[in-house]
Amino acid sequence: MEYEQYKKLLDSKPWQPVEDHFNSLPVADVRLVTELDINTPEWIQFTLDHFKDVQQKWEKPKEHYADYSNELASINNVLGRNQHNTHELNYGMNGDTNQKLKELLGTRNIEKLNVIPSSVLIRLIVKMPGHGIAWHYDDAGSYKTKFPQFNFDRLKRYWFSVQDWKDGHAFQISKTVLTHWRAGDVYEIPFGTGHASSNFGLNPQYTVSFTGVLND
Repeated sequence: MEYEQYKKLLDSKPWQPVEDHFNSLPVADVRLVTELDINTPEWIQFTLDHFKDVQQKWEKPKEHYADYSNELASINNVLGRNQHNTHELNYGMNGDTNQKLKELLGTRNIEKLNVIPSSVLIRLIVKMPGHGIAWHYDDAGSYKTKFPQFNFDRLKRYWFSVQDWKDGHAFQISKTVLTHWRAGDVYEIPFGTGHASSNFGLNPQYTVSFTGVLND
C-alpha cells in the first residue's frame, strides 16, 4: 500500500456509511437453537468426494445480490478484500450436492430444526487459514430463485460448524462473537442481521449455512 492510497482511505472513510447502517439495526439475541449429531470425518470426506461440483467464491459484486449487497461488496473490495483473503469452497448449489448434503445431515437432524424437508438448502463452506467472509447480511436471493414455491415469511437461516472449534476460528452474529463451539451447535442468523466469519488459525474451517421454511 502506498501512502497516498492509505491517506485517501482515511480521508474518505468508505466504511462509515456501512458502519452507520449496521449500527442502526436492532441487536440480535443470539442463542443456541439446538444441537445436531455430526460425524466430522464424513463431512470432510464429502468435500473431497464432490470437489468437481464445488463453487469457488470470493468477495465481489454478484448478479443475485440486492443493490445494497453489491454496494457493500464493492466497498469491501476497495478496502482490500479479494480472492486472496475471502476465498471459499462452497458446496450445495451445483449438481446433486444439496440432496447429498441433506442425506449426510440426516432426517433426524432436519426434524430437530422443524423445517419442511423439501425446502432445505444446505451450503457447506470451507475456508482455508487466512480467509474469511466479510461483514454483510443475507437477503436469501439465491434461495428464493431456487425455491420460489415456498412461503418466505417462515424462512429461517441457521449456522453450525461440522467440526469442534479450533484456535483462530470465529463467527460473529450482530454483536455476539461465537467461539469454542461444538460440532452441531446451531445458531440462527436473522435475515438482515450483520454477520461475518474468519479463519485466522491453522486448520481449514468447515461450516454450514442451512436455510429452510418452518413447518406450520
